Amino acid sequence: MFDKYRIVSSLGEGNSSEVFLVEHRKLKAYRAVKCIKKTALVRQPQLLLEADILKNLKHPGIPTIYDVEEDDNNYYIIEEYIQGQSLEAFVLRQDCISIDTVIQIVLQLCDVIKYLHDQKPEPVIYQDLKPEHIILCGERMVLIDFGISAYITTSGNTFQNFGTHGFAPPEKYQGIACDLRADIYGVGKILEFMASKALPEEFQILKPFVDKATAYSMEARYSSVEALELDLRQALPCGNQKNHSTTIRHLLTEIAVAGTQRRIGTTHLAVSLTCFLNQNHRPCIYQEYYPSDCMRLLIKEGCGYIRNDGLISYEKFLGIPYYGAGIERQEQLNGLYVQDYGIHIQEIAEEEKPFVLVMGSRPWEFEQTKRLLEKISRRSNLVLICNYGNSIRAKQLARIYHHRVYCFPLDADPFRMTGEKRKLFQKLLRQEGW
Repeated sequence: MFDKYRIVSSLGEGNSSEVFLVEHRKLKAYRAVKCIKKTALVRQPQLLLEADILKNLKHPGIPTIYDVEEDDNNYYIIEEYIQGQSLEAFVLRQDCISIDTVIQIVLQLCDVIKYLHDQKPEPVIYQDLKPEHIILCGERMVLIDFGISAYITTSGNTFQNFGTHGFAPPEKYQGIACDLRADIYGVGKILEFMASKALPEEFQILKPFVDKATAYSMEARYSSVEALELDLRQALPCGNQKNHSTTIRHLLTEIAVAGTQRRIGTTHLAVSLTCFLNQNHRPCIYQEYYPSDCMRLLIKEGCGYIRNDGLISYEKFLGIPYYGAGIERQEQLNGLYVQDYGIHIQEIAEEEKPFVLVMGSRPWEFEQTKRLLEKISRRSNLVLICNYGNSIRAKQLARIYHHRVYCFPLDADPFRMTGEKRKLFQKLLRQEGW
């Protein structure tokens, strides 16, 4: 491709265009290339408007456009390749999403839409807000696919043929002039989509904002994205998130996790805890502290990718695989580390860091658990977790050792946040003062 790029794969195809993943030959960097058929421009001249709009936009939540090329048959828009998970895929994989996560993602979306609406001399209307157009890259949210975005004039535009059913506002179907409040409707539908996975009492907190943003009449909606943003900030459980982050940043830097024996769910719990903390905007990184193939198998199964800094990223999970004792561990990154020691309890027995011990609860595992607890039960900062949802065994251990014992529920997917897991981790962090 123009002697600059090597095509890696196709990322998607539509009626008039196809998107490729390419590698820049000299820079060794990935790019996304949108290939638009020139024959399609006769019917849809707005297809090239995407490049014209993007070239003037500079925002962390919007892909960077690098170049536009053409040949006899096609135009090619070369953009930043966004690696991450779509909001649609993330939400559909969760049984439960905290109100804090919902609001934080929507606030980032509001910031992008506000930036578009503030463009001079003419505001930009995005027009096609939907979950698959929002990519989550760790703590960063990126809005992609500006294929039907447009400049909006003071006289308004109809754009009645554009949008996605279920997310497009009513005026799109009525053939009347729409304005920037069409995007406010889209933000409201995104908020509704995410809030559907919140706890019932938290959904009721968000429902008035959804109703106002998605009102049938344009006049009844929020007059601006800023107004919706203000209401959402006031609804945050912990007030202003920026101030809250600086308050909790120094409370905890590492949590060690180990198990009494093999195959009792130590890695499963450590991964789940990492996902929970990241989903609730406490930057967290999982770290393998013993030789294991778990992280590499994750990549092999197509779950996530290895970033340039060596971290493995998948949905709300960030992890550092075990690279060997000869390689310095990567602890210069900000955030909390959940350190998976496997069964190597002796390596952390004398350290003062918070220590989570995962215990087996089956009859053949109980004796090993008791012998080990007799040695370490008086250790400070020790948290005991009984696996497999065995609350009876958890209460029995708590009576024997006069120590709180938490019960981890039966769980099939460590990356999926269920209501049971969320309540467990909230209770644990609160009761342990973490």
